[in-house]
Amino acid sequence: MVGSAFSAILSPAVGILISPFPIVGLILILLSNKARINSIFYTVGWIVGNIAIFFIGLFLMSSAVSSSGDQSTLVKVVLIVLGALLILLGAHDFTKRPKNGEKAATPKWFEKMSNIKPGGAMIFAFVLSAVNPKNMLLSLTAGVSVGALNLSGGQETTATIIFGIIACCSIYVPTIAFLLAGSKLNNVLDSTRKWLIQNNSVIMAVLFLFIGLSVISKAF
Repeated sequence: MVGSAFSAILSPAVGILISPFPIVGLILILLSNKARINSIFYTVGWIVGNIAIFFIGLFLMSSAVSSSGDQSTLVKVVLIVLGALLILLGAHDFTKRPKNGEKAATPKWFEKMSNIKPGGAMIFAFVLSAVNPKNMLLSLTAGVSVGALNLSGGQETTATIIFGIIACCSIYVPTIAFLLAGSKLNNVLDSTRKWLIQNNSVIMAVLFLFIGLSVISKAF
């Protein structure tokens, strides 16, 4: 059953893993004056937010499956709805992609990341992971997919840990690397930031389309 849980987690967790804007937010912090302390708080907020939404999805779905007389129908309906929402988000992102030679638009919050305080960094990362509709839907999908498997408490705990390790590694790995290497990474971070901003819409469109289709396929 753990193998089934891993399969259920993988697609949405990878979607969170390579979502550009949360990584850009971290990079902006790492290029600021309070990089070390702020990046740690940002990482904590990101991990807590993702796991919280994952657990909510897992709890709600496992409770519904346990109390429902027709489990298969419930699971199918929920997975189809979540998959359809992901595909719609992908289509929306694709229409927002910058045209040839056009510079990608950036959110206003980018400007605030350089001067943010540690508590603000943690709260912002939590909001970005747990309240932002795109990221929230991915974490929720992962949790719901695991909840539909009707696992034991220990297996659900293992699945939650695996989800956190995969989904959040694009945030905690750069943070650890920066704590070890410091400003030596600045050039790499800045070039990565520019590339992610320019290609954000296309990356997310492809991700949502693939994950949405994958989730829907699990309903049949």
